[in-house]
This record gives sequence, C-alpha cells and structure tokens, in this order.
Amino acid sequence: MLKPKEAYGNEAILKLFPKPDYSHISDNIVIGDAMWISFDDIFIDDEEGNIARADGQDPAHVEDLKRSFSAGVLINEELGAVIKQPAGSPKPYKLVYGYGRTLSLMELGLKGWAYNEIEGTQTEIEDVQSSENEPKAPKKVNQEKDIIRLKSRQVKEGRLSNNEDVIMANLKKTYPRKYKPSLARIAAGIFEDNNTPVKYAYYTEAKIKLWRENHSKEWFEVGGKWDTKKLEHGFTTHNGGLYRTMYRAAMKYAQDGTKSYVNCFTGTVSKGSTLNQQRQSCIDEYVKLRVNYAIVYGTNPCFLRLNGLFPQAWGKDNWKVFKKINMKKIEKRIAIEIELKTAGTPVDPLQEKVNIKLAAV
Repeated sequence: MLKPKEAYGNEAILKLFPKPDYSHISDNIVIGDAMWISFDDIFIDDEEGNIARADGQDPAHVEDLKRSFSAGVLINEELGAVIKQPAGSPKPYKLVYGYGRTLSLMELGLKGWAYNEIEGTQTEIEDVQSSENEPKAPKKVNQEKDIIRLKSRQVKEGRLSNNEDVIMANLKKTYPRKYKPSLARIAAGIFEDNNTPVKYAYYTEAKIKLWRENHSKEWFEVGGKWDTKKLEHGFTTHNGGLYRTMYRAAMKYAQDGTKSYVNCFTGTVSKGSTLNQQRQSCIDEYVKLRVNYAIVYGTNPCFLRLNGLFPQAWGKDNWKVFKKINMKKIEKRIAIEIELKTAGTPVDPLQEKVNIKLAAV
C-alpha cells in the first residue's frame, strides 16, 4: 500500500479513486474526474467555508485521520471536493468537503492532494457538504445540530420553502441513511427555529418546557428530576426511546425504591407512520419492555408508569392536557403476556394490538 507522499502526483492512481454520486440530491450536480491540486491553490476555511459543520474540525478526528493515512492510501475511499472560485480570486479553488482529510494530510507534510471538482447551485453544494458528513469511517458522524443549522439557514434565505412537507421531503432525499427518529428530531428543530406552520406539534427539550409553562394544566418533571407533587421521578421521551427511560427508572428504583413516570411524544407524522400508529408504538414498546423485565428478573414491579401522551394534532387534541393512559388495562395486558411467555405460549400479535389499543383513553 502506497504512503501519501509516494502517491501524490501519480496520475495512474487518480483513475482508481471512486467518483461520488449525488443523484439522490440532484441530477444537475456535475462531478469532475479526480485531479491533483496543490494546497496553495485551494481556499481552505474550516470555520466559514464548512457551513455544514457547526463546530469546525475536531482535533481528535484529525489525529485519527493522520493515523489512517500514515498506514497507507485507501484507493477505494472517495476524495474531497472543490469548486472553482470566481475569476480574479486569490486562489482558483475552494474546498467544499474533506476538511478533516485535508488538514491531516497537510500535517503529514503533503503539498497537495487529489480532489474532485464539483458543480451545482449553492443549495445543491450545501446539501452535498451535509450529506458527505454522514458516517463513513474514518469520517466524523454528521451531528443533528449541524443539519438543523444548515437547513434553517436555507429556509431563512428562501432557498428551501418554509413548509412542513417540503422540508421533510428534502431531509429524506438528502440523508437517505438517517433513521426516522433522527430525521424527526432534525425536522422538529428546523420547524422550531423557523416557526414553520405544521399540522402536528413536534417536541424538543425546549418546546417541552415551553408547553409546560404556557399550556399544561398539570405540572410534570423532565430528565428524571424528582416531582415533589407526585413523589416520583419525571421523564419525557419519544417513541423508540422508552428503553433508555426504562433503564434509568430501573436504576433509580434499585437504588432507593423510588418510582418514576414518563410522558411520550411521537416523531414526524407521515402517510405510512400516522400519529395514532406512533402513539400505539409507544404503548407497544412500554408493554414489551415491562414484560421483558419481568421475565428476566422474575418479578413485575411498576417502577415506571406510562403517564400520558403529549398533545400533537392541532385542532384535534386538547392543548392543555396529556392524552391519558389507562394503566389498569395495560397492567392487565402485561400480566397476561407474562403468564403466556412463562408458559412458553406464543403471544398473538393481533390480539396484543387489540388489547393494547384499549389502554389509551
């Protein structure tokens, strides 16, 4: 395997690097063939130029890349990219992405490296930058706050419509590898930052506290804090996140016998993932976790109760109260499932759905 200094300038190697494909973002994006470019000919500004990354490059990440490059050049890895600067600019190219790789190579004493030239609109280039920050070892993982920052900027500058459906479609197109819960949190942050008109409310930590302050008739705690009125620890979480809350509540119960409650909200509502379906999934997840804990530990204490569901449907939900949960019905269903599983009898998923649906009132 060639070392970076041995590889730099070798024209034959250029043909071996894969050319990236951003057709999922736009068919108008043009990617040029790889070419060796001196660092002196590239405008590199990690603070202002890398708009898709909020905090610049992590020095530890650059060190990881240095170690990776020191071991040899991976010709199956995609290269960084540049765009042409306007005529008369001090340097002919500007770095678009590959900041960590470029900084690490500069620190290794290289005078330049191979890049693809990319052409597209400002928004397309920004989306490429952000998409490139998605996790591909040894790259740093794209943080949700980076995406929120980038997309909010596009909305504020009028390059992305401040429309719930348009924003969500753009996120799915730009970040096809993102899981739905992550996309939902990102969308909620963009909506909150831009006062986007939405059919459903999406909660972040800040919005949870604002709803409690401005609307809720019932005091509740967050983050596992002690609720002096209910004499329980209070948690909030989204569908898919109950397992973390269940664990934290279990640790508090094991420590001093104190119990907890949790209020849940859902992610982004879509045709294939309705509000009711997601609310149902919160209840399903809660029941499954309770049953699993009981089977593993041989006991069934209710150290975490499902208190309610946040109001989310504008014009339909009562905005001052939680959608309450009938814990008696849930406890009955949990007991039945524990008995069935202990006896080795399979649980009928359809019957489980029918029974659990009766729990929400």
